[in-house]
Amino acid sequence: MFTIGTRTIKTAIAVVVALVIAQLFELDNASTAAVIALLSVQSTKMQSVVVAVKRFSACIAGILLATVLFEGAAYTPITIGILLFLYIPIMARLQLQDGIVPGFVIIMQIYVKGFVTVDFLINQVSIVSIGIIVALIVNLYMPSTENKLREIAKETEENMKQLLLQLSRFVRQREPVWNDEFDIRTAESIKEGQLIAKRNVENSFFRKENYYEAYFNMRGEQIAIIQRALPSILHLPSTFEQSEMVSQCIENIALSLHERNPATELLESVRELKATFREMELPKTRQEFETRAALLILINEIERFLSLKTEFYEKLNARKIN
Repeated sequence: MFTIGTRTIKTAIAVVVALVIAQLFELDNASTAAVIALLSVQSTKMQSVVVAVKRFSACIAGILLATVLFEGAAYTPITIGILLFLYIPIMARLQLQDGIVPGFVIIMQIYVKGFVTVDFLINQVSIVSIGIIVALIVNLYMPSTENKLREIAKETEENMKQLLLQLSRFVRQREPVWNDEFDIRTAESIKEGQLIAKRNVENSFFRKENYYEAYFNMRGEQIAIIQRALPSILHLPSTFEQSEMVSQCIENIALSLHERNPATELLESVRELKATFREMELPKTRQEFETRAALLILINEIERFLSLKTEFYEKLNARKIN
């Protein structure tokens, strides 16, 4: 379905406004202000500020370098080549690559003019300033992503719930073949949530982290633990009493999985299960030994899985208190 995004709308508005302002001031090459505005609208407020500084600095550097070379040598294509041999590496070293294209546009306008005057230089700086400032102002509006993040969090939890339920059935050997569908879907939803949450943080000049960025980072660490634990139980020799106990424990975790659940009780139940394992009789056969060893590896990883959630809530509460 064909849709027009917010960034497209803001870019169109910035281009029109920059062009109108440049024309109202009767600036030469007014269309360049529109081009710079088009290039300067970014996905986040922070990106816009960073790019704006880089583009303005690169354009000023281009004007100074072009003035020195053109006036000191000649207005010829060879001079442009020499200028680029100097301009591009210098901008790269100063990490101002984002400003190379608009800077070169300004340089070419000086070349076409054929001479430099104070009024013309003021004209060029004004064009650059109008394009960048208009883009920055337009970029102050950013649509809220809170509902989208909440939706992705629910989707992540549902996928993770299904993944844990499948793990529970697999430990019981109710499913002969592992299906990685929910593993993939969980990882994808976490990645999407991390991307949007990071963008949300970059839209604030004062906030360094928000709840959802920390939340999806925590879920990302959790899914990494599950992925790390899977090889230990993919080829369980058989099922024993401990298999049922571990399976039931994982099922309880899956059914209790919720964004607002601090998981302290679940973590305690896992530790009690480990204590129970230590009190049970030693394995009598090789098969039982290998199975119980694999289950112990799994339950240790599940303990780490839940510890991440409890630590997340402890940090969250500490921030609220402070």
